[in-house]
Amino acid sequence: MRMNRRAFTLIEVIIATMVTTMVAGTMMALVQGFVSALAIQDLRSEAIVRSAGVQSHLGLLSLKTRMSLALSPQRVLLWLPAETLATSGSGSDSAFDRIDLAKDELHWLEFLEEADSTWTLVEWTVKSTMVSAGDSAVFTVDGAFWDTLFVQLQDAGKLRRSPIAGGLAPPELAAGTAKKPLFVWQTSDCCQNRSVGVEFAFVAVDGTEILRSDVRLESALAFFDRHPICSESGL
Repeated sequence: MRMNRRAFTLIEVIIATMVTTMVAGTMMALVQGFVSALAIQDLRSEAIVRSAGVQSHLGLLSLKTRMSLALSPQRVLLWLPAETLATSGSGSDSAFDRIDLAKDELHWLEFLEEADSTWTLVEWTVKSTMVSAGDSAVFTVDGAFWDTLFVQLQDAGKLRRSPIAGGLAPPELAAGTAKKPLFVWQTSDCCQNRSVGVEFAFVAVDGTEILRSDVRLESALAFFDRHPICSESGL
């Protein structure tokens, strides 16, 4: 018995090809969407972990900070006294005035731009072995003095650089994307300021799409203690 066999017509082949292409396109879109969602989730997870590290470090510094001595968008200086408040803050102005360079009392935090245009949050401290015992700075509310001291110590190789977080980018603010990561604070008056924070972004590239996770962290100075000069000058 002979069976009749009919070949596909050209129209049927074209329709089958179109259906296959549409199904494949839909599947590719689903796969790409799934991959993109995973990339976003990975960035968010990484941002949470790395932000927690920055917050932890900033929080530990804030717990020991007496005052912020200098504040600018890309660099701040925190004063972490080696002595107790009872020793220096309860009547001995001369002891309060003396900031010992050899006892890790000065901590500069700075945003530095790297060669690949990313930013790194670093901490600068004085190398105790590079300064003489008893070397000190006298307290002042003049931010320019502390900026000059920073440059002098850095040029002399007396500062230790410790990276806190790398691969950072400028954050997106209400007024648009900032040009640089930046520090934030309650007030630029060091006699009144009681907090220090940071604003930056984690960025990743997924094909042609740029994924961004903006971060704002702030820590209060837990044991804020104003220098007597603040009251004397009416600040």
